[in-house]
Amino acid sequence: MKTLFLTISFCLVATLQAQDSSPLALNSRHFSGKWFMKALVMKDEIPIKKVSSILVLVLDNGDMEFSMTHMMYGQCFEVTTILEKTDVPGHYSAFEGKSHMQVQLSSVKDHWMLYCDGELEGMSFAVTQLIGRDLKENLEALEEFKEFTQKKGLIPENLVVPEQMDVLSFLEHGGPRLHSSPRWYRQNLCLQDMERVSCWAT
Repeated sequence: MKTLFLTISFCLVATLQAQDSSPLALNSRHFSGKWFMKALVMKDEIPIKKVSSILVLVLDNGDMEFSMTHMMYGQCFEVTTILEKTDVPGHYSAFEGKSHMQVQLSSVKDHWMLYCDGELEGMSFAVTQLIGRDLKENLEALEEFKEFTQKKGLIPENLVVPEQMDVLSFLEHGGPRLHSSPRWYRQNLCLQDMERVSCWAT
C-alpha cells in the first residue's frame, strides 16, 4: 500500500515540475498553486477512490514542496514532500532515480497527461494520469487521455475518476493520516479507532 501511495505522489509532482523546464518559469513560482487529479489508470486495481487538491509551492532555493491527501482502504493519507533540484535546470531528484516519467501536454487548455513507470520497494509499476487546473469535466480531454493511456500499454477501461475529498472535514472526524517530510521521504502512519491510537514509523 505504501508503494502505491508513493508511486502516485511521485507522478503528480513529476508532472508539475516538468511542464516547463526553464529556470525562469520555476523561479517565478509559475507552478505554485492548486492542481487537481482528474483521471487515473494503473495496470493493477486502484484502491484510491478519493483525493484532495494538490498544493504546490516553489521555494526560494528552487526546490519544490507539495501537499496532498488520498483515501485508501478507509484511511486518509496526508503527505507533504520536497523535491530537490539538481544541476540540470528543471530536473528534480526523487526515489533515488528508480522512477521515470513522461509528460505530454493535452490539446485541451490547462490539462496535462503523464506516464510513470519504474520500481519502488521491489515492485514495478506503470500509471497514467490526467491533471488540470480546475475540476470541470472535459470530455475532450478525457478521450484524449484514454488514447494516450492505450498507447502506453495500459487498459483505458481501468480508468478511475477519483472523488474529490474534503480533507478538513475528514480529519476533524478522526481520520488517520500519513505525513511524509523528507529530503527524500519519512513516513508516520497513525491508525485511530474508538479506544486507542497506534503509530509506527517506516
